[in-house]
Amino acid sequence: MTTILVVEDSPESLELVAGYLENQGFTCLRARSAAEMRDALLRQAPALIVLDVNLPDADGIELARSLRLADTCRLIFLTSRSADDDVIAGLDAGGDDYVTKPVNLRALLARINSVLRRTATADTVVTFDGWILDTVRRELFRPNGQMLELTSGEFNILAAMAAQRPQAVSRDFLLDVISNRDPRSVSSHTVDTLIARLRRKMRSDTEEAPIITVRGVGYALTPG
Repeated sequence: MTTILVVEDSPESLELVAGYLENQGFTCLRARSAAEMRDALLRQAPALIVLDVNLPDADGIELARSLRLADTCRLIFLTSRSADDDVIAGLDAGGDDYVTKPVNLRALLARINSVLRRTATADTVVTFDGWILDTVRRELFRPNGQMLELTSGEFNILAAMAAQRPQAVSRDFLLDVISNRDPRSVSSHTVDTLIARLRRKMRSDTEEAPIITVRGVGYALTPG
């Protein structure tokens, strides 16, 4: 069975989420604080963590960043914090998804299955226009072989576009990749901000970034 670690400080919410996931066939570990989460990770490596942001002894986003959780497992933030800046911070800290409370259990299950499915089916190495994207090591290399540092949020957006190339992808598609598409938690501005940051980083002295805007549709990677 797939093991999921649920980190939630409210005992009622913790049991609600973990119990539901167990009924759906997952094995669930439980933690009510950052300290309990660390102890659980020492005992077993989960495939995915559902992590509350507002913990009694830590900020979940800072915790994920400091422990580099995205290097070892998939990560979904579950939080009442819904501003665009919070969503981007969560993605940058390694989150594969960002779900807002109050939680819809069926929607959360769909998000978990989507993240696990993308992980299982992703190509190991994707190339486009001379660029090399390693989806396992989560690394991007320029055509000259130089590695380009990306935040997790930027990487997730780029990987989603690479998986759909050469077709254009809509903002709604990219929102579906990085969030539960709850209008209270994210907006198209979240995607536009990440795209703008990618373009700045991927631009060189002689070449523009290989990301084009398709009017009336969304964004696409140049073919190659």
